[in-house]
Amino acid sequence: MKNTLILLIITSCFISCETTINDTKNESKHIIGKEFNEDGEPLDIISGDVGLTDIWIDYIDAHNQKNLDKIFEIDDEGIEVFRADGTVGRGIENHNEYLRNWFESSNPNWKVIWMVTNSVEKKDGTTEHWLTTGNEFSDEIDGEKIFVNVIADVNFVNGKIKRINIHNREKEKTE
Repeated sequence: MKNTLILLIITSCFISCETTINDTKNESKHIIGKEFNEDGEPLDIISGDVGLTDIWIDYIDAHNQKNLDKIFEIDDEGIEVFRADGTVGRGIENHNEYLRNWFESSNPNWKVIWMVTNSVEKKDGTTEHWLTTGNEFSDEIDGEKIFVNVIADVNFVNGKIKRINIHNREKEKTE
């Protein structure tokens, strides 16, 4: 009887320790939403690496300073920029040329308002890391002031920006 009681206590300790470890693992992955893959299967979106926010701040500061070297230090070689006007820039050389031309004829300025990071574990075992950010954008072209609210979905691979999806909304107009 005494041996059975000791065996029961030891078994309970192992089971409770294992449960705690599993619970801790699950708690570290806060599920915050769902993404649906090409087959319509739901994938968990989990809270992401907050360190990506620092990279985005550096990236925006480099844009405001028109520092192309810093921008391209953060860009992935295969960067893709899906702009709100429907155009798509692919590759670092294309991005370089686009920004160089824009900066020569304009004085764009961005202000970060908010950022949220998340990750998605794909069925093939890879993980995508994203930052969604709300920004205010202003510029002046031919004497006309422009103010736009911009939401960007930014995909990071190995600490570099691989893809940016840009969504714009013009500033509200008073009637």
